Amino acid sequence: MTAGLVSYVFLCLGSLFAILSPFATIPTFLTFTEGNSPTERTRMAKRACTIAALVTVAFSLVGLTILGLFRVTVPAFQIAGGLVILRVAFQMLQGERSTKMTTEEQREGIEKEDISITPLAVPFLAGPGTITTAILLSSQAATWLHIAVLLASTVIVYAVTFILLRLASNYLYLISEIAFKVIVRLMGLLLVSIAVQFILDGLQASGLIGA
Repeated sequence: MTAGLVSYVFLCLGSLFAILSPFATIPTFLTFTEGNSPTERTRMAKRACTIAALVTVAFSLVGLTILGLFRVTVPAFQIAGGLVILRVAFQMLQGERSTKMTTEEQREGIEKEDISITPLAVPFLAGPGTITTAILLSSQAATWLHIAVLLASTVIVYAVTFILLRLASNYLYLISEIAFKVIVRLMGLLLVSIAVQFILDGLQASGLIGA
């Protein structure tokens, strides 16, 4: 494994984990499933994470092709995508969830008996920020081995998310609201650095700034 590949592994895991911010997902998940049993919560969490992972993987594989159809260059998307991620990161630095939901989506989540597909999987676990990050990471992939790393990282991050949601259903009393906000802010700080790097890469590739 080359040094470049090792750094790409950490880039994928760090970026996806930061943008998804699994710990910040827990309060909303528990609110939406307040009337469900632990077994039902586990079933919905598993289904939601599976669907969200498939959506993210799909955009990782075909996102650049879609951009090509619209004649959007990779540097342009790196700059635009970096700005999108930067906005999300600033929200997280303020202790907010990386994916905000509309009033209608919140109402739907509370009223629905099964929230696994919507709004939990999409847009909560696989929203614009996550999809943008996945496409940006795929643009950094130099070989098929890098693509394999990206797909494996996606599976790992969503598997961890499922485990956390499952544990939270039974051990919520061990986690404080302050701890949630501290973790979200730390993930936001990491995400700021990643977003800025994407923007710099795009500017350099477009020739707007020197290497």
